[in-house]
Formats: sequence, structure tokens, C-alpha cells
Amino acid sequence: MLAAFTASSPASAAPVSALNVIDRGARGDGTGDDTAAIQKALDAAAEKGGVVWLPAGRYAVRGTLSVPEGVTLEGVWRGIHSTSQLDKGTTLLAYAGRGNENAMPFISLKSGSALKGVSIFYPEQQITDIRPYPWTIQGKGQLFSVIDVTVVNPYNGIDCGTYWNNCHSLRNVLLGAVNIGVYVDQCTDVGRMENVHIHPIYWMFIPKPFGEGLDKQSDALMNYCRAHLVGFLIGRTDWEYISNSFVIWARVGFHFVKRPSGTANALITQSGSDLGPLAIKVDELQWHCGVAFENCQFMCGLEIGPDNTGPVKLTNCGFFWTQSRVSSGSQLILEGQGTVTLIATQFARWDKAGKGDYCIDARAGSLLMHGCDFMGFNDENRKERTKSPHLRLGKGLSSAAIVGNRFEGGESRILNESKGDVQMVANVSS
Repeated sequence: MLAAFTASSPASAAPVSALNVIDRGARGDGTGDDTAAIQKALDAAAEKGGVVWLPAGRYAVRGTLSVPEGVTLEGVWRGIHSTSQLDKGTTLLAYAGRGNENAMPFISLKSGSALKGVSIFYPEQQITDIRPYPWTIQGKGQLFSVIDVTVVNPYNGIDCGTYWNNCHSLRNVLLGAVNIGVYVDQCTDVGRMENVHIHPIYWMFIPKPFGEGLDKQSDALMNYCRAHLVGFLIGRTDWEYISNSFVIWARVGFHFVKRPSGTANALITQSGSDLGPLAIKVDELQWHCGVAFENCQFMCGLEIGPDNTGPVKLTNCGFFWTQSRVSSGSQLILEGQGTVTLIATQFARWDKAGKGDYCIDARAGSLLMHGCDFMGFNDENRKERTKSPHLRLGKGLSSAAIVGNRFEGGESRILNESKGDVQMVANVSS
């Protein structure tokens, strides 16, 4: 049973001219159903646009909410906030759609609308009995925003792909998603994500009376996510900008897929994927620009599929270890017809299981590599040497330029089976 919490009527922090949901009949005490009262306020704001204000409280929402064009649904938070603070601030308790992934999303956003400053929690979702739910937030149209929002335990987080959209903006978002974190598709102008953190462990931080003993269920939650979670699922998007964004425990951190609307190009900086089987999976990218990662860290690997023709570029990135990879202990498996460019990127602790897997298995396409560092030890004391080659250039590789890299530790640096044009200059070993 959730503790009673009555929202205060005065909205001292509310923007000028905001519509207060308490004045429309919402209780904000975690009981009953505040859906109709909140939607009434949203509809009232639709004519001229404006802010619908949710004072601090617990709002039981047993239906779904639609935010009209030009309207912002706003709570009290003014920055990203922890799930341990559900007993403070503005929290929406979501109930609708249990067991039906294809039901209406909890909150729908339209052109120029926004969701700001709220927490969202699914009281009936249990770590020991995870059920499908529809999207927590779904956007369509132009310039919709999700800002300063924490979604504690969604099945699917934010949908920027089911409908045509452009210039979506996600900023300061914490998602405890277990199936899909953020989905992007049908985006025909630059979408933006900044400070989007996908980490289900925060589900275990919630205070009483929202849950207890969740800290003892971390293994079950981690194993579920490693088997199901895709952090960022990215289809057609033109110049998606992603910065300071991270996913942990995902089956796939960043997955680039082909959709009927097309494929992606993206620029990703200061981001990463950790503690999952696969950090990056590329099925297909736009042939002329593809994806660029800069200053990113990955505690798992990258796989490029045979259908890809677009470039994949990594600059000043790092790969460390591999986690629960079924098919290979390699950190990079490269196929397709595209070019992979690696600059100032480091690799450590590949083939931890000792099966003889290469750090990079370049099976097809082209490879340009400069200034990379292969740290050929499996332990920080530098006693356990990696026993497999650093780099395999496979028979299907059409060309490669391997210039100015350092290969440390392993028994063999490069295994060259390619029949294409391969140039190797000024590489060093230690």
C-alpha cells in the first residue's frame, strides 16, 4: 500500500498562467484515479498552449494521457533525479496496459509538446514477474521534448520512432527499462539525446512504501536485461546527435537496424555501453555517412553485419573485456561492405576465456586503423598475457591500412589472410 501524500493546492513554483491539476480535481495522494482530472487540464490548455502544473504529490493514473500540441505537462523537478526520491517531488503512478505491449502509450506527445520534471513508476511491475507494458512515452510530429524525467521501471521507455517525427529532444532522462530504452525511427531532421542514462539497477533504489527488498533481486534483474534489453534501437534518422548517454546491462547497447523508412546516420560522443554481451550492433547504416563514435567507452564488443554498406568510425574510444558473448570472445567482428575507421582506440582483455579469438576479426569490407593500442594482458598486474592474435584480416577483406599502432603481449600480432590491398607501416610491438 502506498502511503498517502496530498499535493498542496498552492503552486508557488508553478510557471505564470499554468493550469494546476489540483484545481481540476486531481488528488495527488496516490489513491483513486487522477487520469480524467489531468487530461481535463491538458485539454483546457490546448487552445492557446501553455503549462499544466503537477505540484509535488503521487498521482495515480489508471488510464493514459495525451499532451496536446504546444502544451507542457510539468512537475517540480528541475534536474535529473534519483529513483530513491519517489517519496518527494512529482510522481505519476502508471497502471494501464499491463500485459499488452501494443496498447496505448502511457503518455503521448505531439508537435511542440513536452514532459518535464516528473518521475514515473509502475506499481504493479515486479522484478520476479516482469510483464510487458506499452511505451511509457511516445512522440509524434516536430520538436517534442522529454526533459528532467525519471522512469523507474518501464518495460519500454521512450518511442521516437513509431510515427514520423523530427527534432525530438531528450535531455536529463533516467530510464530503468528492461526491454527497449529509446527507439528512434522515421526521423527526417536532427534528433537530439543528451544525458540519457539507461540503467535498471535504479529500480532497486526505490524507497518504502514503493518497494522493499529489491536490493536482493539484483541478479535476477541483471540476467533479465542481459537477455532482453536493447538500450538504443535506432532505425531511420538523419544526423541523430547523442551525447553523454549510457546503457548498462543491455543485451545490445546501441543497435542500428534497417526499417521500411530507411537507415541511420548518427554522431555519438562521451557515451557508452557497459556490462552486457554486445555494446554496438550494426545491421545497416546509410551508405554515405553511417555512424561516428568519439570519446566513448565499451565494456563489451561491436558487431557489424553482412548487409551493412555504411562507414563506422571510432575515435579515442576504448573496449574492455567481453561479457557473456556466446559466439566469440572477439571485441570487434567486422563484416559487410562498409569501411571501419579506428583512430586512437584502445583494446584490453579480449579472449578472456582463452579460446583463441582475435581481438579484431575483420572478415570483410575495408579497415583503416591508426594510433590504436592493443593492451595484451588479461590482468592489471600484467602477468597473464593474451594468447590469441590481436588482429585477423580475413579473406573477404577488400583493403586495409594499418599504420602506427602498438601491439602488446599476444603471441602473434596480425594474421593476414586477405587477398586485397593491405598496407602495414610503422607498427610497434612490446
